[in-house]
Amino acid sequence: MYRTTNSSYGSGVVTRNKEQMSQKTQDVDPMRIGIENIGNTCYINSMLQCLFNTPAISTAMKQYKDNKNSTELFKQFYKIWFSIQAGIEPEHNDIIQFKKLMNQHREFDNFNQQDCIEFFHVFLDIVNTGFLTQPFFGQLTYQINCQNCNNSSKQTEQFINLSIYIEQACRLSQLLSDYFKPEQLNSQEKCKKCQKTSPLIRKTNLSAPPMVLVIQLKRYDSRQTRSNNAIEIEQSLILKGFCDQSPLYKLYAVINHQGYSIYSGHYTCLIKAATCWYYFNDQRVSEYSNKVVDDELQKSQNSYVLFYQRQ
Repeated sequence: MYRTTNSSYGSGVVTRNKEQMSQKTQDVDPMRIGIENIGNTCYINSMLQCLFNTPAISTAMKQYKDNKNSTELFKQFYKIWFSIQAGIEPEHNDIIQFKKLMNQHREFDNFNQQDCIEFFHVFLDIVNTGFLTQPFFGQLTYQINCQNCNNSSKQTEQFINLSIYIEQACRLSQLLSDYFKPEQLNSQEKCKKCQKTSPLIRKTNLSAPPMVLVIQLKRYDSRQTRSNNAIEIEQSLILKGFCDQSPLYKLYAVINHQGYSIYSGHYTCLIKAATCWYYFNDQRVSEYSNKVVDDELQKSQNSYVLFYQRQ
């Protein structure tokens, strides 16, 4: 079992006010405008398209007013978004400037192919803008039980995406159920109550489901061996059994990856529109029927990052 959260975003209780909890964001009808690839930047382009078409972010961007406290990276992000909203392909120099600002983080100070989910984490960390990060925040609660005396303790951890290894061909809902199964920890620590070393069982609960659930399907192991197992991607998910609220989520974006390793190959994305899907391949944008995408998602071998909007 492999769990991933981003500890740099802190830990503790995720809180939302009543207005946030009841907020119904409008679905986004994507603009058919691509983004230039300036040299192995398809991982950036695909993630930006998904962020631009995240309903909560799109709504907030339309209401945004220039703020002197905004980071330079966010201002450049806004420029690219604004061009696309105006139906204009972003300027070459704006894309170059965005990449230069990302170069401040040494991991991206090159034109090598990168992992789009790592870009997602670093970008949100650098821009440090609430309405960009808040939709993705969720909280996991870990309950650890001593098998000798049944003493239990709880810990909480925030996350902005779930990362799940693919070990076999199955449905996405099965992968999620397996991810949240109780697991035995290989710990030599003594129980604080009975002072004995005994097996510890950890149960994980999704205690604060995010507005946008981002799921990374990890197809590569530590040796960069790729799993080509086909996954059935359900477009509607009800989170039962590991989340008390049993929320409903609907798929609105998919990042696909093809290649021999996560740091090579090519990234593209699919964005759901009102009556079809748009396929973004850097500057090239194509329209796909719902039937074509439905069939593709039934046995998906290239899906890498999934975006679900809470209903």
